[in-house]
Amino acid sequence: MKNQYFGDIRDLFKYDLIQEIMERSPGLKQFSFIPMLTENDSRSDGNKRITHDKQLRRRPGSKNSGLVEYLRKYDAIAQNDRDFMEIGDFFEDKGIRTTIYHPADHLTEDYFTHRERHTYFSGIPKDNLHPALVFVDPDNGLEVKKSSEKHILYSEVRSLLERMSDDSILMIYQHFPRRNHDDYIKWRVQVLRDETNAAPLWISDKEIVFFFLTKSDETHTNLEDVLSKYSSRYEKKCQVINGNPPSWPE
Repeated sequence: MKNQYFGDIRDLFKYDLIQEIMERSPGLKQFSFIPMLTENDSRSDGNKRITHDKQLRRRPGSKNSGLVEYLRKYDAIAQNDRDFMEIGDFFEDKGIRTTIYHPADHLTEDYFTHRERHTYFSGIPKDNLHPALVFVDPDNGLEVKKSSEKHILYSEVRSLLERMSDDSILMIYQHFPRRNHDDYIKWRVQVLRDETNAAPLWISDKEIVFFFLTKSDETHTNLEDVLSKYSSRYEKKCQVINGNPPSWPE
């Protein structure tokens, strides 16, 4: 993730969904944000601002007027002046206890790097994972053949899942590659299942997808209900994938 994109359309979906899960999951006591923050660059792909979207009403999160108003103000702020940390104020105002684990507080550099990834993930306090919605936000998503600071590794996913309490939820951002989306999701779900021995849930707006992992049947069932109701409201996809997915070389 990058500060330059803070407040865009993807953030509307992301933070509305997080608010929904927190407000409808009484077992969760905190939102624990694990950003894999990388430095701003000159690229503008994916920078879809809320005020410029002609189909905002069809977007997930568009019915959350408070969030829309909060994020819209960042359209007028220069990219280099945007700071994702300010989302913490939004959630705290909603009564949602929020902990943000910022790279600058734990690494020798201000941003997440491939070189210091072990230090970063191993340093996450246990208190941040009990009981919490633990959200990991990389630039691209899950591990690929040549992973970089833009990806979270399966070993890191396993470590977080093992350290989490049974009533916690692990949520991971995933950017779609240039592949058939349905096949890609099926493949990722099966690999996640194989790597973690957990049953993943997912939700997508057909542009990005969030994967979820839980440790208990009760937490899984409750989360599936929350995601299904959210999906129905915005007519988006949300389901557990079963069956044998296609092989997917990377």
